[in-house]
Amino acid sequence: ADTISRYHRIKGEDVLQEHGADQHGLKNYKTALELGKDTQTFVDEITADFIKIHQLLNISYDRFIATSSPEHKRSAQYVWRQLAANRDIYKKDYHGWYCVGCETFYPEIEVKKNNGVCPLHNQPFEETQEENYFFRLSNYTQAIHDAIESDTYKVTPVSRKNEILQVLDSGLDDISVSRPKTKLPWGIEVPDDPTHVMYVWFDALINYISVLGYPDGPDFAKYWPADVQVIGKDILRHHAAIWPAMLIGINQPLPKNLVVHGHVSSDGKKMSKTLGNVIDPFEIVEKYGTDAFRYYFMRHIPS
Repeated sequence: ADTISRYHRIKGEDVLQEHGADQHGLKNYKTALELGKDTQTFVDEITADFIKIHQLLNISYDRFIATSSPEHKRSAQYVWRQLAANRDIYKKDYHGWYCVGCETFYPEIEVKKNNGVCPLHNQPFEETQEENYFFRLSNYTQAIHDAIESDTYKVTPVSRKNEILQVLDSGLDDISVSRPKTKLPWGIEVPDDPTHVMYVWFDALINYISVLGYPDGPDFAKYWPADVQVIGKDILRHHAAIWPAMLIGINQPLPKNLVVHGHVSSDGKKMSKTLGNVIDPFEIVEKYGTDAFRYYFMRHIPS
């Protein structure tokens, strides 16, 4: 993302590059609890580490948004109210499976295929039964399919485009977008229902427009839709199914490009904070320098 931004700045174009920290979710709440820390204090400490890495690697971002900020909360609740007014959000009993490491609900077929254990985090899926709010994602399957197939919303590389089109061909299911506060008190409160907080992936996606002051900030009118969003392959469905559905639901244009990169593996698995199989970038930069680090990842580990 930073390399793309630098290229367009060199061309003399107006660039606004956004980075951020998704601070909500069960994983952060549980970890803070285990450490005996206030959740906000804990996530702010982790966020400070991300900012140190940005500085270490000379990342030239213009904005940084934390999802616990008042600005983000305002935008997220506004989007919720818009979708609720369109009857895209409804309440029902839910029974399913959840991976705390992924912060994702999984269908029964995926759980059975993996013998009840998340392959990414090597931990059992948690059986969940609760009353949640749901988003009518199923209503948007065809509109999203048409946008991606026609490259109106261009997914790069083409292998990822084909992957998400296959998902869309089989149809999208409605998704849970809240958690009861009795199970997760950490998050953005659902408007008009203080007993629920928003599901982390519902609120996190909104950061792309909350950073621009949605709905009434002048930067939103100037910079949206985004020319490029850059993500990792494990969150393709969130960005190429849930996010475009939310945008269509609030009558906003889709981003123009979604660049999906792979993972640098460690022992054949994705590097993960949860698994602990990570490499310290500070050690690498100390040995080889920042520019060598940046060049290596762009030259030898392309998307």
